[in-house]
Amino acid sequence: MIQYKSINHLNTSLSDREKFSMQFNHGNSGPSVFLQTCNRVELYYGDGDIPDDVSRHLFRVVCGLESAIVGEKAVQGQVKDAYLAARNSQKLPTPMHKLFESALQIGKRVRNETEISHGAVSHSLATIEIIEQEKVDLLNARITIIGVNKLTADIIKFLHNKGAKLVFLANRTEGKARKLAEPYGIDVFTLSDKSAFMHDTDILISATSAPGAIISKADINPDRPLLAIDLAFPRDIDPDVTEYKNVRLYNLHDVEEKVKSNISVREDEVKKAEALIEEEIEELHDIMERRKRYTHDNHKIRIIARGSRLSRIQVDEFMTKFPEVEFEVEYISSFGDKNQKISLLDGEAPDDMFTRELDLAIIEGRADIAVHSAKDLPVKLDERLKVAAIYEAFDKTDSLVSRDHIKLADLPAQSTVGTSSPLRKKELLALRPDIQIVGIRGCIEDRVAQVRNGKIDAAIVATCALKRLGMESEITEILPFETHPMQGRLAVTCKADNDLVPKLFSRGNIL
Repeated sequence: MIQYKSINHLNTSLSDREKFSMQFNHGNSGPSVFLQTCNRVELYYGDGDIPDDVSRHLFRVVCGLESAIVGEKAVQGQVKDAYLAARNSQKLPTPMHKLFESALQIGKRVRNETEISHGAVSHSLATIEIIEQEKVDLLNARITIIGVNKLTADIIKFLHNKGAKLVFLANRTEGKARKLAEPYGIDVFTLSDKSAFMHDTDILISATSAPGAIISKADINPDRPLLAIDLAFPRDIDPDVTEYKNVRLYNLHDVEEKVKSNISVREDEVKKAEALIEEEIEELHDIMERRKRYTHDNHKIRIIARGSRLSRIQVDEFMTKFPEVEFEVEYISSFGDKNQKISLLDGEAPDDMFTRELDLAIIEGRADIAVHSAKDLPVKLDERLKVAAIYEAFDKTDSLVSRDHIKLADLPAQSTVGTSSPLRKKELLALRPDIQIVGIRGCIEDRVAQVRNGKIDAAIVATCALKRLGMESEITEILPFETHPMQGRLAVTCKADNDLVPKLFSRGNIL
């Protein structure tokens, strides 16, 4: 049975959570998912059935209903990261996969279908409001920020918009700090320079991932008024600094209390979210029952796919989403693979150029599903087939691959640029009407090889294809193109009368 342990802001103090986090050892629980956020430390472990109270708790967490700031969005990414970290480091049982996939699904639904997150105040905005309510002169105050992350980036942006002039950034790694500071002209320090930057600081904001306090009482100038805001968990600033009368310290709990006093989540939106959660719990029940029947029948899913290296990687990517399902895979060549001389630029290609043989295998019963690059699907699918699932792309952009890594704007006039897409041809000519567009075919490796061996000067290739193939080093630049709506996405097709396949695979599109 799947179980969980949790300590959070509702049942413990900030100090208790810090102590528990330092002492917590989840290595003895077997395969598990460990979740730590500013508000909670949780462990999900076990196998077998998923009790409603477990799924309901996790669903409420990922939807932000259990957060100190109701409806906050960051927890969705934190749950996803915790699940991915667990999945990549250990073999999780099937029910654990489905529990977290369903949790991430309901998190997206609630934020898309309700106003639960609308107007929710962030930690960064609350920090700025505290500074303003403390009546600090932002134009003249020396503000030191410690840490490089999304939170401090937002605070710097807000301070810049408020007209703050004396902002400084400190970090353990100077390079990361410079990258964040450069657009704003901010001076950078390392933490070893504490004595230099702390002596004249009027406002201190700290948000690092350090395991313990990095600012102590000894680092504070007792003769200078200081507003300190500690946004870290565990805390960055030793509470003993408040022994100085000139120091006003806000910690994470104080900031969240401030946020809660500023927002009023409408009751009906919370009820809508709770209703959606109950729907998802029922759906999870149905999924697990179908999986039990499937496992009991010991039925293998037969996949048909094209045989290129990219296609094989995509099939592996698909199968990884469903580690509990047993697959058999057959790789074949499509009409498009066999007829390399057909131009895609001149309208010669049939609509099902890359799916015809795969479609036939499903129709004739030689395969249960086909895994495609989604943009290869014909505009009108054979009526005997249907799309069972489409998975989100991790990158939808186009990349330029060029000899000597020359950018598009710098290519000499009359340079030859290869593509197989009429849309890319149109975009290219809009930017560089003086270049020559050349139709190219073949796998991604062959297209890149045509550039490297001097047959053409450059080629336009889907960024996700290069990343999947481990060829990121070939990218000269990401292009500002309008890309195909299905670019980078994977699609699964099956027979039109097959109801099992969509139920098995339509919920793996979260990651």
